[in-house]
Amino acid sequence: LNIFASKGVVSTLATISLLSLNDNAAVAFTPTSSTSVPSLRITPIVKNNNVKLYSTVEGDISTQSEPSSPSMALVEHFITEYQQSLDEGSKWATEFGFAEEGEEAPESAFYAIFRAIRQVDAKTNNANGSSDGEKLFGLSGTPFYIPGYVLAKAESKHQNAFCDFFHFPHLAKALEEDFLDAQRGSTNNRKGWQVAAVSQPTGSSFDDARMTLPQVNAALEAGTVIFNNIGAHIPRLAGPTLASTDALSLPGALNMYVTAKGMRTSAPPHTDRQDVLVVQMEGAKRWRVFTPPTDGDVKPNADPFARGKGEDSLPLHTLLDGREGRLGSELLMDVVTREGDVLYIPAGFPHTTDTVEESSEVDYDTSIHLTFNIDTHVWDLDYLAARSAALQRNKVKDALSPQSENRYIGKVNQLPQNIRSQLMDALPLEFLDIVPSDSPDFMNGVAKQLAARCNLVDEATGQSAELPEASYVEALERIHSYGCDILDVHRDMYLAAVEEGRLRKAEAAMTAHLKKDGGEVSMSPERMQRLSLFRVRPFFEKIESLKKDLNSWCVSGESITQE
Repeated sequence: LNIFASKGVVSTLATISLLSLNDNAAVAFTPTSSTSVPSLRITPIVKNNNVKLYSTVEGDISTQSEPSSPSMALVEHFITEYQQSLDEGSKWATEFGFAEEGEEAPESAFYAIFRAIRQVDAKTNNANGSSDGEKLFGLSGTPFYIPGYVLAKAESKHQNAFCDFFHFPHLAKALEEDFLDAQRGSTNNRKGWQVAAVSQPTGSSFDDARMTLPQVNAALEAGTVIFNNIGAHIPRLAGPTLASTDALSLPGALNMYVTAKGMRTSAPPHTDRQDVLVVQMEGAKRWRVFTPPTDGDVKPNADPFARGKGEDSLPLHTLLDGREGRLGSELLMDVVTREGDVLYIPAGFPHTTDTVEESSEVDYDTSIHLTFNIDTHVWDLDYLAARSAALQRNKVKDALSPQSENRYIGKVNQLPQNIRSQLMDALPLEFLDIVPSDSPDFMNGVAKQLAARCNLVDEATGQSAELPEASYVEALERIHSYGCDILDVHRDMYLAAVEEGRLRKAEAAMTAHLKKDGGEVSMSPERMQRLSLFRVRPFFEKIESLKKDLNSWCVSGESITQE
């Protein structure tokens, strides 16, 4: 549905694709280049289930060129791939003991949804550089939203597999069983997102240092409670995290966000380094998603994947100023997610959330959503990282000359937008699946894409790296080895959490008679050593070691092209 009109009527902020799937609807959004600039006074003009498009109350449309094509094909492809991946997900869940033969487990649906992402990405991000359809990842990616009942229809069920999987009582039990940590986010939508610790130790003993449910409840009165990398800590969430990691063949992580109902700003406007898939577990949350800011030439030292965090700010009113404003962003979607709904946001796309529910019919106390992180940029699996590795390895001066370890700030943000976007593109998701020695055509194809992007940088900066293609292949092979090692560490970490959950279940069965008789089961020293606080530490130490090894390789200057 495209709506264009003059003053006094309306102009949509986005093109919305309504996809019919057995009488169900899903939506994807692409920005239009010709819509009018939204004012601070906005009013809902279209409602479709939980989706709202907002329009300006006043203002003229200066130009009326044709809007960009809707993303119907991407959403349609995604749902088809999800439906086709359910059997593969069931086999995976059975293999890892989440379900008996012929049974169904929620973990299989988590696997299927990430397998669908993998398949969609394969059409637009592959080794030969061909593209068929809307891009999914990064600064030129496409956000989308799918109501839970559409996924349920694909599963041939009344409600989808994500409903009822994790609610607040599950969190309360996890706090009782383990030693968890969390942070409380700030709520000022004019300043950068800041966090503070939730846990307040009341003494020197182990029990006094643990975060408690009352502390979490108190924090909820002031902001969103954030559980980072919670898939490595809570066994019930380790399965879905492992599913995402295996389905994507990519090291990933899971964060959980808990917000009280009625919070006017649950997360101030910000961008993330990760492409994220959000699954609403409980309650509801309103999301506003914008196109990436285009003020890099004005603020080059602002990380495009960490805008609105720390000292950087993305005031909501500046985002709502539209394309003609300082940030040059445009509102893409305004959507409310409810239990079982799925929302995808590419890396670098500003978004803000709240839990101010308009409908009095919606009854909930807390909003809980899981955010699955697709961590290509975190683990150097993008073209900018590969370029940096090749230049360092060959001791070639970098025309972008990053001033810190963060390669996403500085002169790279002064490149033309299309070059910067291509340079920050993720490597194909199948990158870690292949064996380089067995797939020379694949590696050479990715190397050619890397070389082409480097040439664009050389042309824009007036400097030439003059590296042979063999240097790019060498750098990609080293990043491949590093990425596979990081992937293995993540898989082992999530498998350890899954196994811990099964041990706890067995122990609970053996001590059930004590609780039945009113007895108290204390935590043994052996069980204490298995708490996630101690369990995850060796994995993160291994990750830090692998990162140092990669850096040492890059700066060693022993390239094969120099031998």
